Amino acid sequence: MKGAVNLPHKANLPTSDRELLFLSWPIFVELLMGVIIGNINVWMISHFNELAVASISATNQLIGLSVNIYGFITIGAQITIAQFLGANRNKELPTIINTALFGGLGIGLALSLLFFSFPKQLLAFMNLPPNIISLGTDYARIYGGGLFIAALNAVMIATLRTHGYTRQALIIPMAASLFTVCGNFVALFSPFGLPNLGVRGLACSALLGNLIAFGLASQLLKKYIHFDLLSARPHLISAKMLKQILKLGLPSSGESVSYQGAQVVVTMIVASLGANVLITKSYVASITQFVFLTAAALSQGNQIIIGRNVGAKNFSQAYQRGLRSTWQNVLISTSICLATFCFIEPIMHIFTHNPAIISLARWVFLVEILLEAARAVNMTLVGSLNASGDVKFPLICSLTVLWLISLPFSYLLAIGLKLGLVGVWLAYTIDESLRACLMIHRWRKGQWRQKVIID
Repeated sequence: MKGAVNLPHKANLPTSDRELLFLSWPIFVELLMGVIIGNINVWMISHFNELAVASISATNQLIGLSVNIYGFITIGAQITIAQFLGANRNKELPTIINTALFGGLGIGLALSLLFFSFPKQLLAFMNLPPNIISLGTDYARIYGGGLFIAALNAVMIATLRTHGYTRQALIIPMAASLFTVCGNFVALFSPFGLPNLGVRGLACSALLGNLIAFGLASQLLKKYIHFDLLSARPHLISAKMLKQILKLGLPSSGESVSYQGAQVVVTMIVASLGANVLITKSYVASITQFVFLTAAALSQGNQIIIGRNVGAKNFSQAYQRGLRSTWQNVLISTSICLATFCFIEPIMHIFTHNPAIISLARWVFLVEILLEAARAVNMTLVGSLNASGDVKFPLICSLTVLWLISLPFSYLLAIGLKLGLVGVWLAYTIDESLRACLMIHRWRKGQWRQKVIID
């Protein structure tokens, strides 16, 4: 297996913006396509049934939580591969990949069984009204039942990205997303006299999109990483590597699981405020993805660079890269958010003309400006700390701030002080700001320099 990474060679490459851009722009395009496709789907569904928007949005939060659960393997493998590449220990990479694939498959199968067997119970747990639960049950069963395929795709995409093949990895979700949106159009708008398949058709379309992604990912993995998926064998799983992947992945992805879990609880709070508020939250969540996707892409590119630098023991370069990426992301996210706030009314008209929903969204986006500045810091420095092997600190901060401060404040501000969805967003801002201060302090202190996994 070849571990060559096709990167431009420059004397100061690890701290250069050129390398960050080289790694990040395909990730940005992938995320942008995902957000565009997601918003097209929301637009389609809003014209089909506005209650279905709330139903699918709530279900996708559970799916998102599941993605972070099998992310235990994906993120752990990504950090491990990056550091082994930085240390030029390429011969051990096939074992890492084989182990990660079977680890992802195992978690994915467990999640698929859960969604397939208990879709109604999962949606009822989120405090959703019965009519919204009935709309989302088939979607959760079909789409959630195929999560094991998505878990394998995630491991393969992470492997390609970490080796530097971010442009090739981009092809996989783009093809799947384009197929999905075409399938959604057929399901909802019944062209050529086809039957209307509704929400069930959306789930089938998403599942088939994942299958297309699986076929592409396996071929690209074979072509560029020289790892044939058919050569993967359970007896080649390394217990040592699995332990290492989980040691890094459990805390790293645990931070995201904690966040997604908190979002599920917040949705339960919002659901008690009425259908209009829940629908507004769905629209606002769709729009905010555009705001932070640049920071998300740069953070992922930055994480790859940090992991390689730490693996090569270039700690000073890793430190400077982490700080520079942080302030770049803050500037970009804040600028985009300000522009979005200025044009929020015409943007909302894409989805709805309901004046109550538009007015609420305007107030939420005013708070969003502060929220995104803090979120950009967390995206960048949590990724940087995780890439260095310092995985426990971000998790502890997330668990403490989210569950002891953010969620109580969400309830207090939204329900107690009757600020509704604006109160939820204020609680988000308090949460992200506190964690941003903690991440900056941790990165500056430098304990992460002692967390490298390569001897």
